[in-house]
Amino acid sequence: MKALYVRISTPNQKVDRQLKKDKTIKAYIDVCSGGVLFKDRPEASKLMKNSKITSIEVKEISRLGRNLKDILNTIEYFTNKGIDIRIENLGLNLMVDGKLSAYGQLMVSMFGAIAEHERSIINERTQEGREIAKVNGVYKGRKRGASSDLMKKNYTLITAVQSDLDKGISISKIAEMHSISRPRIYSYIKKGLLTVAIKETAEDKNETGKAKLMAYYTQRDNDLMRGER
Repeated sequence: MKALYVRISTPNQKVDRQLKKDKTIKAYIDVCSGGVLFKDRPEASKLMKNSKITSIEVKEISRLGRNLKDILNTIEYFTNKGIDIRIENLGLNLMVDGKLSAYGQLMVSMFGAIAEHERSIINERTQEGREIAKVNGVYKGRKRGASSDLMKKNYTLITAVQSDLDKGISISKIAEMHSISRPRIYSYIKKGLLTVAIKETAEDKNETGKAKLMAYYTQRDNDLMRGER
C-alpha cells in the first residue's frame, strides 16, 4: 500500500493537488507546527504503525521531521522496514529493489554527519553558557542524581529545547512548539539542564563579562598549578 504524508501548519492550507494525483494512495495529513517530532504527530504516528505500507511519498524531505536528527531517525525507521520514501520535489526514491539506493545512502550519511555536528555545537554552546553563568554567579552547578535521571528520560526534548533557545526563540514559543508548559522549561533551566544565553546589549556590559570570564579562567589555572581543586 502506498501512502502520502502531508504536514501543514494551518487547516486552511490546500492539499487537494497532492491528493488528486492518485486516489488509491492513503493520505496521512497532520495539521501542526514543524517543530513537533515526527513520531509525536498524530497522523505520522498512525503511518508508522501501519504494517501494510510499502512506500511513502512526501512533497519535500523537511516534512519528515523537526530537524535533521529527527528526519534521519524517520528515514532509518522506514527504510529499515523496507519501506521506500519518495521525495517529490527531488524526484528521488530512497530505495531501489528493497535496498537503499546510492543517493539514499549518501543522504543518510550526510544527514547523520550534520546531525552529529549540530549536537556537538549545542553541547559546546551549553558548556560555554554555563561557564559564563558561573562567572556571573548565576549557575552553581547541579547535584548528581535526580537531575541526571531527568536528563536521561527527557534527553530528546531537552536537547531540542536547548537548540531552540540557542536560536533565540522565546520560551513561550518553545513551550507552544513542544506542547509543554513554560514552568517546565524554567524548572529545567533552574536544574541546570538548559542554559539561556546571556544577552549583552551594552558594550560596557559585554566587556565586563569578558573581563570576568578571563578572571575566572586565570583563577582556575592558578588553582590547578597550586594543586587546589
